[in-house]
Amino acid sequence: MTMTELSDRAPISVHTSQDQAVPVTAVAGEIDMSTADLVWNEVHARLAMKPDVLVLDLSGVEFIGSAGIHVLVHSQLEAEDGGTKLAVVVPEQSFASRVLRTAGVNEMLDLHADLPSAMSTR
Repeated sequence: MTMTELSDRAPISVHTSQDQAVPVTAVAGEIDMSTADLVWNEVHARLAMKPDVLVLDLSGVEFIGSAGIHVLVHSQLEAEDGGTKLAVVVPEQSFASRVLRTAGVNEMLDLHADLPSAMSTR
């Protein structure tokens, strides 16, 4: 498991655990210009292991800016190139969900309202 917590930048925590042999990278806090690289580094490292499925749990994300959208788009493209299914957890009424819909990237991502739904992705 990898864990990153920062106090000198915007508050964020990024950690990966295994759930039913599926890697789940959970992000909580704010994904913006100062923290997006932490999310990207963790997702990129997990995708390099070429799992069948990677769950990216954004249910704890309170803010996502353009840098966070950039991370999601590039994560999806890298997952596709490597043959990994990327399932993204974004609660339907969350700020992140509204941002992703407004930006139009919800159409290219496999979004799930909760973790159990994402875990059923195969």
